[in-house]
Amino acid sequence: MLKGLLISHKGSHCGVYQFGRGLFETVSKGGGIDWSYAECASFDEAKQAVAQHRPGAILFNHHPMTMPWATQAPLKDLGARIFGLLHQVDQKGADSVETDPFEYLICLDPTLIPRNPRILRAPRFVSEPAPQLPPAPEIFTIGSFGFATPAKGFDRLCALVNEQFDRAIIRLNLPLHDDPKVIPQSMVDGVIAACHKAITKPGVELVVTHDFFDNAGILNFLAANTMNAFLYHDAPAHGVSSCSDFALASGRPFALSRSSMFRNFFHVSPSIFVEDRSLAAIAAEGTGMMDKMRAELAPEHAGAAWNRAIIGALELDKLRAATPDGRGFNKILDDRSRTAYAAAIADLHKYAPEMMSRKIERANIQQGFALETAYRYLETIENPRILAAGSFEDTAVEALKAQGYRVDAIDPNDNGMTLLEYYLSPEARLGSYDIALSVSVLEHVEQDEQFLRLMSEFLKPGGLAVLTVDFKESWKPGDNKPIVDHRLYTTKDICERLMPAIGDCALVDPPSWREGVEDFHYEGADYGFGGFVFRKLTPDVLGSYARTPVWRELLAEATLNAGKKRPSAGDKMTTIRRRWFGRG
Repeated sequence: MLKGLLISHKGSHCGVYQFGRGLFETVSKGGGIDWSYAECASFDEAKQAVAQHRPGAILFNHHPMTMPWATQAPLKDLGARIFGLLHQVDQKGADSVETDPFEYLICLDPTLIPRNPRILRAPRFVSEPAPQLPPAPEIFTIGSFGFATPAKGFDRLCALVNEQFDRAIIRLNLPLHDDPKVIPQSMVDGVIAACHKAITKPGVELVVTHDFFDNAGILNFLAANTMNAFLYHDAPAHGVSSCSDFALASGRPFALSRSSMFRNFFHVSPSIFVEDRSLAAIAAEGTGMMDKMRAELAPEHAGAAWNRAIIGALELDKLRAATPDGRGFNKILDDRSRTAYAAAIADLHKYAPEMMSRKIERANIQQGFALETAYRYLETIENPRILAAGSFEDTAVEALKAQGYRVDAIDPNDNGMTLLEYYLSPEARLGSYDIALSVSVLEHVEQDEQFLRLMSEFLKPGGLAVLTVDFKESWKPGDNKPIVDHRLYTTKDICERLMPAIGDCALVDPPSWREGVEDFHYEGADYGFGGFVFRKLTPDVLGSYARTPVWRELLAEATLNAGKKRPSAGDKMTTIRRRWFGRG
């Protein structure tokens, strides 16, 4: 069994520390990995823990404020796969974040679409069982807890209770931090003063305590109230708050503000947000609509999912190592690849000799890469369907056809259609292709985001898109490039612009374009060829939180509006083209 080591920091009066303890208890119950635990205040202590436990995977309960030494340490020298936690991030940040010095980062955001293969999504959890609910208090009691920072909205809660009730008790537990520089006493005093100021009715009582509870203590505190409420200010770049996990697990009704930190509850109906309903109405609704979410917090369920995510990352490493040059798929196709993919390039000569006679020898690695990648994937598919976008003079497409594969070749010089025209035609079969090929095409396409969106729509869930692009990591608009190219691609451009634009797809493996050798020269420009491979995510990976990409919404809106006005079919297409594709 794989051995795992969870490394946390020292200091118990800290939410990150408590999270680490709870995480260890959770993953230890998940099976598949034999976990050990260590608290370390330096890299030297981490090395000692690794020498003692000899893990194959190390998970750092990392936060910049509690484990600052980790980001400066040579963690890869520890001799195991290195995972870290990404406590605070939104979708945009997860798509583009640099993982160094960790190899993978784990994010506890069920709304996250895992487009970046170095960002693993893991479920929320509560390590303690739900408490036995005591009788509800005689006086309506609203509880809340957390460090006393203004962004927690404790004063807003007090004002809301004061507005909606003539008789009520507000219980706030505001623990003191281990480090008074993080949460100074003056801040605590200011928050409490603002809460008192917000209460003007004599029947509304405020009770403030400063206990630092363990996880079981938090659940018991919450279970003793009629309901609980958390009215955080919005913080778009932050992660999902853990206070709502405890509120959910406690079994009591709870109310939230419509902060992005509670985005994992945006779908709950009836609403539990104070912007929509009163506290009394939310309390009266109960918690039945969240039974499934509560069950998913259980340690056995959540721990198994955490362990599967880590094991899956290790299996992905093996898959990358199994490619001909051992470098995965999203990489620069330099001389290492030209040597390693020699068998696939030989197949190009075998099945498309006349076409190959017209090609630049050093550029053939692109088709060789595409052909070998297609072979690798098609082995697993029965009766595969292949789409080739921009297929004219493509030797990889010709080689597949010659071997009897069914290929729909889309190119004005092949079938007389662009990919967009094919998409809008009655012949288009969306969601039906196992693999889509587009070799040395994207850099020649002005509307490249549109092109990739269309490709993704043709793929089945789980289907693979295999592209190559002209690539130069240092390129920026205005720099030298071949005349026939609209642009050269960079890691940032692909990860931060193209992948989010597709929406429901993810790179098949962590990109390594930056470590390749850009060794091709053409039309006075020096650049390289980048393998660019992504997969259409399946519904179980996307999850129930995934929202429809904006471009689909525009199409639906344009179609609906066109239907109301009853225009001609030509007018409808014009509307869709202008709104959806930005063209007439």
